[in-house]
Amino acid sequence: MIISLINFFAFLLNSILIEKYLFIFQLKDYQTSRYFKFFKFKFWFVCFAILIFAIDLILKNPLPNIILSCFLILISIAFHLNLIKQKKTPINYTPRLKRLYAISVVIIFVCCLFKYGAIVSTILMILLPIISNYINIYDKILNYKFIKKAQLKLQTSPAKIIAITGSNGKTSVKNILFEMLKTKYKVLVTPKSYNTPLGISKFLNENNLYVDYIILEYGARHIHDITKLCNTFGADFGIITTVSPQHLESFKSIENIYKAKKELSDFLEHKVCVFNADNLYTLRMLESHIGTKLAVSINHSANVFASDIKIVDYKTNFNLHLKDNVYNVSTILLGEHNVLNICLASALALYLNVDENDILSTIENLTFTPHRLQLIKTHIYILDDSYNCSLSSAKEAMKVFDSLPNKKMVVTPGIIEGGKNEFQLNFRLGKMLKNCDFVVIVGEHNKDAILSGLGSEKHSAKIYIEKTLDNAKVQFKLLRKNDNLLLLNDLPDDYI
Repeated sequence: MIISLINFFAFLLNSILIEKYLFIFQLKDYQTSRYFKFFKFKFWFVCFAILIFAIDLILKNPLPNIILSCFLILISIAFHLNLIKQKKTPINYTPRLKRLYAISVVIIFVCCLFKYGAIVSTILMILLPIISNYINIYDKILNYKFIKKAQLKLQTSPAKIIAITGSNGKTSVKNILFEMLKTKYKVLVTPKSYNTPLGISKFLNENNLYVDYIILEYGARHIHDITKLCNTFGADFGIITTVSPQHLESFKSIENIYKAKKELSDFLEHKVCVFNADNLYTLRMLESHIGTKLAVSINHSANVFASDIKIVDYKTNFNLHLKDNVYNVSTILLGEHNVLNICLASALALYLNVDENDILSTIENLTFTPHRLQLIKTHIYILDDSYNCSLSSAKEAMKVFDSLPNKKMVVTPGIIEGGKNEFQLNFRLGKMLKNCDFVVIVGEHNKDAILSGLGSEKHSAKIYIEKTLDNAKVQFKLLRKNDNLLLLNDLPDDYI
């Protein structure tokens, strides 16, 4: 009777606590490897629970079962409460998540029908989102039909597909190219950072595809991801922005990132592709590409290139070289990396017969892509570069930041998902912060690496360690009128 009551209590408790595991699974895009990566330091709980289970089986006595079950439940509560102490965004109860929740509760219920139900169901908690996801055949069928519908729509569309990939700059190049092409053609472009099969399918299924061009952003976390996107949605033209140590946690090495991004170039074997000639890896792709190749560069001769780049009054001025003509242009987008993005888009727009004057006019009227070195003017100048952070994007942001007048404060949690090189990446990031007046490090995750890097350079920065971004905001009062604040990278929920 007592064991039944304990099992019933365990069922109720675990049915509530499973939400946190599902929340983490959702944050990790329902990807098993990324989910397990989050728990790599937390499997002590599973090991401890299995040990208790083993002791209970050996003793074969109901009293230890009762005591150990109660003790395990208490440990479970403490463990769950510590998973994510604070949520910047609440769990999103999508139909998929609701189905996973329902399957998880059924599994917990079945476990609790047996003698060791409290122990078994508690041990399984970490694995339940994975188990439920594999059992959930309905979503797999639904996703297949959803993607198939988008493919069928594309088959009846006259549109040519422009695919953009790279470690950084995909969304910015996509938005700039859209503005240029729409001066002459009917164009569709994916919103935000839709770059997965389901995200792209959602966009295609919701829009009229009777247009001239559709611009798609192809993202990847593993080798073959871009090949799958190309085979699913196609590609008639391509732009490859750069290859840098982004998502090393899943790719393992920069050579693997190179191979993944090159998949677009390989798919466009006899077609047109634009390459960044300033990046060693994309330059390799350029040199091996068989089809029509367009090279883009900063300060070096190419099909399209820029020179004499200067930041004046929080604007970027530069010379743009199109064919045999040179134009002096100005944009509110800041930094050499944004000039490179403009050149990449200009190269393909020019190839697709957009008038040079329309390209120039577009550049003059570009607006910021949110959270990508976006300038926000209050009583201070805020540079919001919080979308994500790689070493290369941080380097470009710091180039801009170091060139600005008055005092400077950078707020950063460092580079997340750097894999086995994460400490070294954040050490190098810390070295870049030497010219700042104030450095605010958010969270403990990369604190030691950033401090070590900063400490290896001669600096006079005042350093603050804050647990959350809200706590970091207290330090903003140190800035005076016309000072500068850089928000470098966002902190995911699971690192708080």
